[in-house]
Amino acid sequence: MFASAVRARNPLIKFLGKRSWPTSAAKPAVHPLAPKEIQASFDDFLKKFSSAAGASVSSGPVAGAIPLYKESSKPADFEDWEAPSYLWQQREFSDAEIDAVMSGGATYITDGP
Repeated sequence: MFASAVRARNPLIKFLGKRSWPTSAAKPAVHPLAPKEIQASFDDFLKKFSSAAGASVSSGPVAGAIPLYKESSKPADFEDWEAPSYLWQQREFSDAEIDAVMSGGATYITDGP
């Protein structure tokens, strides 16, 4: 009983070869099963993508940072406090609901929210 607890664990999965990290990033390539029109226009896409990526990185506040949202001077369309009251006000529970929860809830039946 104690021998199995002390013995070192031997994993059942076996990996082939040594651990090694790739030395360079993978070159972007079109998927072999992509439609012919996508395969034909993939080089144009890469040119547009690389030029757009280069422009956004150089103009960003931190090199390499990608903004999560577009900054705008317009006021926000929606504020949290404008949400319907059922979303932000805490609901008051009746004594019957509290008793049902404390007893397991199997005996309490409600007609609506």
